[in-house]
Amino acid sequence: MSDIQIVAFIAASLLIIIVPGVDFALVTRQTVRYGRRAGFVVLGGLVVAALVHASLATAGLSALLLSSPVLYTVLRIAGALYLIYLGGTILWATRPRRVAPAEQPVTVGAGSGGNGTGTTVVEPPADEEPHVARRSFIMGITSQLLNIKVVIFYVSFVPQFVKPGDGAAARTAVLAATFIGLAVLWWACYILLIDRLHPWLTRPSVLKVIERLTGVILIVLAIRIALSS
Repeated sequence: MSDIQIVAFIAASLLIIIVPGVDFALVTRQTVRYGRRAGFVVLGGLVVAALVHASLATAGLSALLLSSPVLYTVLRIAGALYLIYLGGTILWATRPRRVAPAEQPVTVGAGSGGNGTGTTVVEPPADEEPHVARRSFIMGITSQLLNIKVVIFYVSFVPQFVKPGDGAAARTAVLAATFIGLAVLWWACYILLIDRLHPWLTRPSVLKVIERLTGVILIVLAIRIALSS
């Protein structure tokens, strides 16, 4: 590849990465709700799934999947149903309900040794943290593995920068790894930014808006995927 092609690939990759989608919704929601650890666990799931997709595309198996109308439809519908499940679960959790005194969120204020902002900190109990991590990882890897648009991306985008011939598979793998590396860098910076804004984002009114928006966005994306041809 020439220097111009490398720059073009990196620029195009960054544009694709920063466009909000399923990954944006999940990383944002989990980071805001449970902190940066949960955000990085979601990212880990996304990366593992991306490596699987890249490997399948390099081996030519993704192209075979897309060439089969049955397999294509099954994966597309499965991905849409999973997003509807995630979105519905998040929306259901935001329904109005009576909260017991023991379940009230802790308000950290100036008089309690906090940061003096009086913000509401939403943190899972210590015994719930492993479950949060597991759910976050499953969200990331499953949503990415079942996303038909990701399959199409690795089959159609990366090969544009690879000339046919000997070593094409190796060059495809290198470019796919480069794309994943750029994505990891972007999402790591984004998670750290969200973590810095955590005291403000976890205010009850703001958190409720984020939760509901995430649920709606996931369902809308699911409908778009289900209706895509």
